[in-house]
Amino acid sequence: MENSKKIIPAYFIGSSFMPEGHGSLMPYGEAAHAIIEREGGELIIAGHTDQNLIHFEGEWKKDARLTVFKFPSMEHLMRFWNSPEYQAIKHLRTDVIPPNFTFATEGYDPSLFSYEQ
Repeated sequence: MENSKKIIPAYFIGSSFMPEGHGSLMPYGEAAHAIIEREGGELIIAGHTDQNLIHFEGEWKKDARLTVFKFPSMEHLMRFWNSPEYQAIKHLRTDVIPPNFTFATEGYDPSLFSYEQ
């Protein structure tokens, strides 16, 4: 039997403040796209000024928006985040829209969970 660990997708979840009239994110998007794509990243949710975000519980700050990327694994996500190329251009985002929070989390392998006792 092969002893290999199943690869679980990882998600990059970021929230930034996007008030009306904020500066352009085009330079960031153009620069970040190739780095994200190189690591297999896929845009799942795009945060933008007109995003239809409905807040149900907890604390959410005015003008905060949400962006989610899916990566093939945490290793891929961390290679993206820690790459010198990304670190060099990250300011193109944070200088224009200040971050609310940014984090990474793994998805889950449904075969590891069972509702049966």
